[in-house]
Amino acid sequence: MSGAVVTGSLVMCSVGAFYILENKSAEHGKVFLRVGVVAGLISCITQVFPTGDLHGRYMAKNQPAAVAAMEGLFTSQKGAPIVLIGQPNEERRNIDNPLAANGVLSFLIYGTTKAEVEGLDRIPRDQWPEPLPLLFYAYHIMAGLGTYFALLMIVTGFLLWRGKLFETHWALWPLLLSFPLPYIANTAGWMTAEIGRQPWIVYGLMRTSQGYSKYVSAGNGLFTLLGFMGVYTVLSILFIVLVYRIIHKGPVVLAGEQSPEDVSMIRA
Repeated sequence: MSGAVVTGSLVMCSVGAFYILENKSAEHGKVFLRVGVVAGLISCITQVFPTGDLHGRYMAKNQPAAVAAMEGLFTSQKGAPIVLIGQPNEERRNIDNPLAANGVLSFLIYGTTKAEVEGLDRIPRDQWPEPLPLLFYAYHIMAGLGTYFALLMIVTGFLLWRGKLFETHWALWPLLLSFPLPYIANTAGWMTAEIGRQPWIVYGLMRTSQGYSKYVSAGNGLFTLLGFMGVYTVLSILFIVLVYRIIHKGPVVLAGEQSPEDVSMIRA
């Protein structure tokens, strides 16, 4: 729910920033920014706390393998670090070139930097989520973009409160360029959820390998998959074309409702 609101808020902010930077329908752009920044700030905060915090604690308790794989924690340890950047190495069971903050993962899950976090060394190898590197990267893309959204909303919210946002181009440009990022974050989050639950369909009870139908051939499955891919490709192209046309056209202004700024632009 909060992810959908974050997406809508950032898209609204991006469109508003575009109108102001282009000096086109600027009054509408200001409305878009006011609503988008306020809604985005609230949704980003709730995404981090309490929803994200509670979900992370729930995952650590009920799906420790998924949390360990997402964080690249191959060894159980007290004061577990959170890895900001790195490459998981399954053969050596470590993170190559890590940039980590010590004790942060333990604090986020248990509220203390001294708590022990269960790693993959306590999980049977056949119960590790696969592919583990893809899960690690998808999670970090989602979390990284979520952190960026929160910081961006805090900065632009402060500028809006001070009445300086509409004239601050260095803040409007990141809003404009962030248009596709919430879609990427949502997709990365979906991948994190689906890969993280592997190898289970019903966690701890039924494996994915046991969930296939004996009456549907591989060819039928492939045909269906290609069909869905084709439909979604066409829908994605139509979405991009229609959104571009609508944004480029701008808001429809009824006669007699133009702002003085818009009227002067029309006359020019």
